[in-house]
Amino acid sequence: MPSPPLRARADSVRTRVSDAPRQLWAVYAVLGVVLLGYFVSLILRDTGQSTRLIDGWLVAAFELLLSGLCLARAFGPRRGRAMPLVLGGGLLSWSIGDIILTAESSGGAGPPTPSFADLFYLGFYPLVYVALILLMRRHITTLVPSTWLDGAVAGLGVAGVCACFAFTTILQTVGGDAAALATNLAYPIGDVLLLVLVVGGTAILPGRRNPQWLMLAGACALNAAGDTFNLFESTGATSHVATIFNGIAWPTSILLISASVWLRPGQANPLLAQRTASFLLPALGACAGVGILFVGSLHPVQSVAIGLATATMLTVGVRLALSVRRLRSLTEKRHRQAITDELTGLGNRRHLFYLLNAFFTDQADPRTAPRRLSLLFIDLDHFKEINDSFGHAAGDELLRQLGPRLSGSLRDSDVLVRVGGDELAVVTLDTDAAYAAEIAGRLMAKLREPFVLGAVSVRISAAMGIATAPADAADSAGLLRCADLAMYRAKSGPSPIELYSREVDDGGNQMGLVEDLRVAVEAGRFELHFQPQVDLRTREICGVEALLRWPHPRLGLVTPLDFLPLAEEAGLMTRLTEIVLDSALRECAAWHAAGRPLTVSVNISVSNLLDPAFLGTVRVALATHRLHPSSLILEITETTMIRDFDACKLVIAQLRDLGLGVSLDDFGAGFTSLAYLGSLAVSELKLDRTFITGLASGDEGRDLALVRATIDLGHALAMRVVAEGVEDDATLELLRDVGCDVAQGYHIGRPLPAGDLDIPSARPQAVAEPALAATG
Repeated sequence: MPSPPLRARADSVRTRVSDAPRQLWAVYAVLGVVLLGYFVSLILRDTGQSTRLIDGWLVAAFELLLSGLCLARAFGPRRGRAMPLVLGGGLLSWSIGDIILTAESSGGAGPPTPSFADLFYLGFYPLVYVALILLMRRHITTLVPSTWLDGAVAGLGVAGVCACFAFTTILQTVGGDAAALATNLAYPIGDVLLLVLVVGGTAILPGRRNPQWLMLAGACALNAAGDTFNLFESTGATSHVATIFNGIAWPTSILLISASVWLRPGQANPLLAQRTASFLLPALGACAGVGILFVGSLHPVQSVAIGLATATMLTVGVRLALSVRRLRSLTEKRHRQAITDELTGLGNRRHLFYLLNAFFTDQADPRTAPRRLSLLFIDLDHFKEINDSFGHAAGDELLRQLGPRLSGSLRDSDVLVRVGGDELAVVTLDTDAAYAAEIAGRLMAKLREPFVLGAVSVRISAAMGIATAPADAADSAGLLRCADLAMYRAKSGPSPIELYSREVDDGGNQMGLVEDLRVAVEAGRFELHFQPQVDLRTREICGVEALLRWPHPRLGLVTPLDFLPLAEEAGLMTRLTEIVLDSALRECAAWHAAGRPLTVSVNISVSNLLDPAFLGTVRVALATHRLHPSSLILEITETTMIRDFDACKLVIAQLRDLGLGVSLDDFGAGFTSLAYLGSLAVSELKLDRTFITGLASGDEGRDLALVRATIDLGHALAMRVVAEGVEDDATLELLRDVGCDVAQGYHIGRPLPAGDLDIPSARPQAVAEPALAATG
């Protein structure tokens, strides 16, 4: 482990290295001024005039200093050392070549070709190639074939243009000496390859904020241009401008290359869409290839240029073939994405309408044989509660499991799609409503099987509506609307599967039904039916549950499940609850006056609980009918409270403070009862009928144990437990044996108007007596 002085010294070195760029920019600025002065001196000279001290030794020293500055970058942070080290080595190799060439030219002697300086000059190229590739790899994580083909087209095209000039000049000026010819050809070849990398890399990297690459690419292009002017100068076909450019090109290029390694790479914004590569450079490269081949057909052109132009056009052909293939693949992929639900992998709403439109278009052709199509619309129950209770990840997992589970109950020709949210649809061809109903039954059975979502297991149900074409609708939108209306009726009715009926669904005029409901609420045209509740310990009628009925002039007596969802959506629940409370408490007061001290239970919704005026409404209703609050029990469905549990919890506590009872209805049908039960100020648990149905069927062991445990839980929390859905005497006896407090159901009495109930005023009859049974 290094000692503190050594660590301090190392920290000091790291600090100097990290602070060096701020100081080096001043050095680069001074060197830039020196270079500018040299450029001015070249302009002021006569053509062909040169000074060995300035043009030779000072330029070589200038380049040598810049090489050292570039190599110094390699001693900075560990990450990114390779590129400046290799690039600095290339600059150093060129600078040494300039020093050797100046020494060989001392005394006015011309350097031989090849010379020892050429070895260092040519050593520059492979090192710069490696540095360029390292820089490109740093900024390109994935290089697809189309990208590098674009770079190849651009690079080969430019290389072909350069070859037209450079190689012609070399072959015209060099004699038969093979070594001299190879040496002089090595420079344009090196420049051509350098241009291929620079132009190709620029074609690959457009849209990226990378000043380092742009500076390095510009410097390499300047190198190639300087070598080209040098070739012209060696033939004697030169000018003062060419001489100036030849003299300034390499020092400027080395200055840019050295400074480029100290630039920080630009930071891309990940929140912005990545721009696609530009086709400008590849297009120019392709045009260059075409131009060279065209000129070559009219005038002699070097075979190297023709070869590069041919390679350019072959690359263009491969790129075009790849583009056509990719376009076709992309079109197919986009089409699949457009008609596929991303979460489940099933078809989506667009796919559904594509199928339905294809069917109706085909049937519109008089030459086509008539066919039938059935549409089954599925809406999951309590899906929002699953999301709220277990998180959206659990809801997404459930939706992902739906496709594989339901597809097994369908034919290969049937199509299952996700319409959106928790809505699905099944399209079956050449089937009638009866077969569609059979499919719906199979799907319903599959849906009722438990879903394993991580560490929990949940059960769901659904409502399904069925519509057929062309019997129910003549277009896609109409068929979907009919199936949706049938599903809506199934969701609010006793059967979870419904067929579309023009008479019942009123031609799909749901708005008309809402308007009828609004008129009925304003006029108070509702009836209350009451279902008796029996105390299992005393066998006496202890209370009734008020159940609302809507006598519709056309549809007959409509149950709450059919119209309460409409009332919620239309904002009618507040007034409707006021009607129910007033009617129920009026009858309760009449029974009390007649010597029948019954409690009355009234169902309320979550919108009532969240209504700030609801507590006042309850107080006014009790005061109007002069009833003690204990005569009223408000029933709240467990699943509704999950939507805003904290607010509902507060209102329940306030209702209990008034002195009335609060019942948790349908207990066990939700998902989070036990998690919240202990914090709710409810006085009664009402077991869902699914707990009670089949309790006395002979295989009731587990169900009875579950009911017993739930009753014990309720008693432990000082709550009364009510069982609903009692259909026979055996179930009633079992409930009495396990300690249930109150029961209701068709075996005890069906819901009837208040005037039809036969409840004695002196001593209420026992449920076993025939007189009460007859009232059911």
